[in-house]
Amino acid sequence: MKNVVVLDFGSNSVRLSINQMHERNGKTFFKEIKRLKDTTRLAEGMGESRKKQLSAAAIERTLAAVRHFKDIYQSYPEYQVYAIATAAVREAQNSQIFLEQIKQLTGCAIKVLSGETEAYYDYLGAANSLALKDFLITDMGGGSCELILVKAGAMQERVSLPYGAVSLTERFCHAGQLSAARLFEFQNFISDKLGPLSWLQEANTLPLVLMGGCNRTVARIQRVREGYTQIDNIHGYTVSTGHFFQIYKTFLKKNVVQREHIAGMEPARADIILGGMTPVVYLLQQLHSAGVVFSESGAREGFLYELLQKQEQAKKHIQFENEK
Repeated sequence: MKNVVVLDFGSNSVRLSINQMHERNGKTFFKEIKRLKDTTRLAEGMGESRKKQLSAAAIERTLAAVRHFKDIYQSYPEYQVYAIATAAVREAQNSQIFLEQIKQLTGCAIKVLSGETEAYYDYLGAANSLALKDFLITDMGGGSCELILVKAGAMQERVSLPYGAVSLTERFCHAGQLSAARLFEFQNFISDKLGPLSWLQEANTLPLVLMGGCNRTVARIQRVREGYTQIDNIHGYTVSTGHFFQIYKTFLKKNVVQREHIAGMEPARADIILGGMTPVVYLLQQLHSAGVVFSESGAREGFLYELLQKQEQAKKHIQFENEK
């Protein structure tokens, strides 16, 4: 198996990752050689009831993206396709229809990750690629948020909450805007959901390791402000809490169209950025964190790491290309 293809079905976007497997000095590495993303908003309009449904339009957008991805990965030699899915697919009552359509199209059965498994993969991805030992992972996806406490390099606690940038935007933001009254409601909602997690206090003053598209957008904007030319090179990039708050306040003051024109902004996220950032701002305030560290290595990379573990049967011989 020379090329490992991973299709990652998120609530906001579907991603294609093509990884080349090679060996060096007796160790096996995965090197990502191709990455593409399509913002398909699979979770759009799912609602908050227990009978969440993937809409026909969202499914078709996602299928169209996969057809395009298939044309690309089929041009690579010796490839094997894997697929993972997160919040939108695991919560939808009609997900089986979608799963069957993807299998028919790709020949690959999607592995639907539980919230705990997604959090575990986030941990594997971050712990094996960042030179940090004590931190709180905050993965703000489109349909869920994973929090993972890491101490001395080991995972201590984890939780997956069924609230993400897309679903929170639909709940609290009107046309992408967050009024003062709605912001107050939003903060109280976050407090109610995070309050029972007493172990979060163990993360007091620790850095937040941020994952998810909205968080990556913040990193790119700050890199533009600091004069970097390579704004996508964000793995391990640190931003102070003060600068994070400044960007948040900028978004609060602007409408969606104005946000789209901010240097470094991904236009497709302009309407959901406040839904994704507000929980992170809350955590930074409550935990008195000095700053954040951005990770490009998350659940998808954690899945690859586990795949290598199973294939090699010896974790000590496995590394990532960007491993510390």
